[in-house]
Amino acid sequence: MRKRRFWIELTILVVIVGGGLLVLNKHQAVNDWFRLLDYHPDPNVVAIADQDMLTPYARHLVYVYHTQLEDASTFNQNCKVTDQSIVLGCTVVNKGIYIYQVSDPQLNGIEQVTEAYEMLHAAYARLSPTELTKVNSMVVSAYTQLEATNPTLKTEEQEYASTEGPGAVVNEMHSTLGAEVANLPPNLENYYKQYFEDRSVIVDFANQYQAVFNSRKTQVAADDQQLSNLNQQISTDQATLNTELSSLTSQQTELNTLKSSGQFESYNSQVPGFNAKVDAYNSLVAQVKDLVTNYNLLADQRNSIALEENQLVKEISSQPSTLSTQ
Repeated sequence: MRKRRFWIELTILVVIVGGGLLVLNKHQAVNDWFRLLDYHPDPNVVAIADQDMLTPYARHLVYVYHTQLEDASTFNQNCKVTDQSIVLGCTVVNKGIYIYQVSDPQLNGIEQVTEAYEMLHAAYARLSPTELTKVNSMVVSAYTQLEATNPTLKTEEQEYASTEGPGAVVNEMHSTLGAEVANLPPNLENYYKQYFEDRSVIVDFANQYQAVFNSRKTQVAADDQQLSNLNQQISTDQATLNTELSSLTSQQTELNTLKSSGQFESYNSQVPGFNAKVDAYNSLVAQVKDLVTNYNLLADQRNSIALEENQLVKEISSQPSTLSTQ
């Protein structure tokens, strides 16, 4: 669902800023100093950094890139959102990190994960050539191990390769693994400690908001299966009713003929069997009516949940809703 921006910068010099160990070249250090001069971060951005339990270095990156929470119009302009894909955040080189503001409390966690995700893009861009080679190797190895049991990773990899090119995949997986995936290989887990005091916190945020969508998708899928079963049962019973109605209509014509011709003994002997069939027919009619009622109730429930899911999707989409013509 997310489309991210990325870039690569190289860094070489160690300096100390705010108690965190930063790896910067001289130009980058001067640039950061100017970026932070008279800068006052948005309190909401600070609060999210606190919730994400970012290290001093990670927090420095969030501030250097002047991370902002934005409404749809400003966000779309800064992130140049032009297609219909859902974009939650972007990192624009030499400019800033932009996060789409999501206000629905059911979706708590999206902003936290997005800030961490984009911060990791900034961190990746500052890796030295040696570090980049090492980190890429760890990311690819971890991704290869995890994709078999985590189909979402495979889907994301394919989407990034398609929309941003194969060269973007490792960069995006570096952010995805760090911000969203639990139980990474020890070497990669240790690497991410320079960004998160406790990485499980950000993974919990990711699971929290994803569960809001997954629970509805699961329920809709279960309802669809049950609706399919009910529809099949209704169709089968309706076919039986059609056959029985044809047989009962024919038998009733015969009984009427016997009665009108005065063959009362034969008529009376067949009436009980006919009436029993009519009772069974009416019972099946009532059963089908109940099935139809249950189907309609379940369809309403299913559609209500689907509407909830669609509304939640709208909450995280910065794209304007379309209007109907008159």
